[in-house]
Amino acid sequence: MDSEDDTHYATDVESLEDYYSGGDTATDYSDDDDGGDYEFMDNYAEDADDTFMRRQQKNYSVLKEADIRQFQEDDVTTVSTVLSIPRVAASILLHHHHWSVSNVHEAWFADEDGVRKAVGLLERPVLQFPNAKELTCGICFESYPRDGISSAACGHPFCKACWRAYMRTSIDGGPGCLTLRCPDPSCGAAVGQDMINLLVSDDDKEKYARYLLRSYIEDNRKKSGESVNHLLLHDSVDIECLLCSGFCVEWVTPCTTRSTFVPWSQ
Repeated sequence: MDSEDDTHYATDVESLEDYYSGGDTATDYSDDDDGGDYEFMDNYAEDADDTFMRRQQKNYSVLKEADIRQFQEDDVTTVSTVLSIPRVAASILLHHHHWSVSNVHEAWFADEDGVRKAVGLLERPVLQFPNAKELTCGICFESYPRDGISSAACGHPFCKACWRAYMRTSIDGGPGCLTLRCPDPSCGAAVGQDMINLLVSDDDKEKYARYLLRSYIEDNRKKSGESVNHLLLHDSVDIECLLCSGFCVEWVTPCTTRSTFVPWSQ
């Protein structure tokens, strides 16, 4: 009996040794099996990458400058139509209210007089031109024929040369030119894009227009997610700028390098 028990014990020990030493009685994890596991992991990683890319593609689409301008123009048209005001006045209101159409409507119908005063939209001139052949400029104090004098809605007269210098200085100073007011220290009448375009050089017109578009983009970035019609800026997404030959939202000057561009919400 002892001999038989010893035989069984020896057999069990040998089986355990074979198992831990990789003998035939243990499960054989061959190189082929390892390769299958790695292949599975590779496929899983590729599927995850594909899913991530699909999600990224759904989050935004790239718009050209003309597309963004059209959205801006549509908002201006909406406000101009609903409030029955000129497009330039609508643009001034939208800029003041961070390009929110709903906020413009809400503020306007709640207190039109207060809104007009805040943004400098006058209903009538505060100064009427006298019936004279010549007028005196309020800056250089030189006399000019009537066609050499211009004024904002307030009616304060300034010669065109002084207007150009005043506007050029403001545009060179940055986006603050979008809230330009009459040069008269006592007046708060707004100076709109229509008057800018009448008096300044083509380069200054272009700068002003880009500042206006840039304000539209940046304000929509701040309120991203409120509506599908709002701009979304994903700063972490580095993609090729489609407008390198003429426009990039991060700078007023043309872009010639890769940059983070403007995705639009779906």
